[in-house]
Amino acid sequence: MREEIIVVTWGGIGDLMLCTPALKALKEENPHSRIIVYYQHFHPGHKQVLLNNPHIDSLRELHVTSMWRHPRHLFVYLFKRKKWIKDRKYYHMYLNHVPATWIYEKNYKEVAADVFDVKLSGDRKIQLFFTAAEEQQARERIRHFKNVVFIHTYSKCSVNHLWDIKKWNRLVKELPELTFIQIGMPNEPTVEGAIDWRSKLSLRETLCQLKYATSFVGVESSFAHATNAFNLPGVVLFGDTSPQHWGHENNINIYKGVACSPCFHYLWGRSCPLGNDCMKLIEVEEVKEALIRQVSISSAGFRQEAPAAELMGKLHL
Repeated sequence: MREEIIVVTWGGIGDLMLCTPALKALKEENPHSRIIVYYQHFHPGHKQVLLNNPHIDSLRELHVTSMWRHPRHLFVYLFKRKKWIKDRKYYHMYLNHVPATWIYEKNYKEVAADVFDVKLSGDRKIQLFFTAAEEQQARERIRHFKNVVFIHTYSKCSVNHLWDIKKWNRLVKELPELTFIQIGMPNEPTVEGAIDWRSKLSLRETLCQLKYATSFVGVESSFAHATNAFNLPGVVLFGDTSPQHWGHENNINIYKGVACSPCFHYLWGRSCPLGNDCMKLIEVEEVKEALIRQVSISSAGFRQEAPAAELMGKLHL
């Protein structure tokens, strides 16, 4: 029987996406092993992110009923900290135990690779995979729109990620040549002038839809991370988190770097006691200018050739 490597997911959807390059490297370094990933039953979004991933041999729900059918896996899961099972390969995607002083020095993808004890290959993109039918549906939904920019304004993990809704409204109003489509949850603030798809698509459908957009603009969140899977040129706003840790080279990452930031792992979701200047200092004009640049890159057909940062000098905007 082939060696089994057991992986258990944890954390938010964005966290999981950032672990997918490490999963790919794990399979590449262990090509003859069977990679079995258990996703938490209270995190159904994890399944939608990992479906059809060719680097996973078996994707299963982590639940009492499923674990009892595989007693060896249950044993490893329950006693993973015991010395007498150290020879069995088990990985838990729980990365929050890593010291904040460490993770602020490197990208989250690299932190995940360290936890998995693997080396990332040249291709470090987020790994998302869809069926031909899913991609066809995505193309059909979007084919009647031009210059589509998906906009995502909310992050439930921290109130300090948020940008003033009045600024979002102004951004959309001042770029009438672009078709803004708002994605996210129905209870998030509505952006005036944007087409509302928040309640029309599942998470997986939304992720696939990003592949066929012209650009993206939003706060640092799971959808901002998903853009990396498709080299989608986007604009991402950072406040209490750092682009060095959470950013991607395909995006223009706007970050003010005020003296007290990044503070996400210190405040841990609590409101900023200093007035949230890291987000307030971001102006509509700079977001607008960055978005115009990214739309130009995508429209010029450079999207699949190189990251946006490498192409800035080639365009006269």
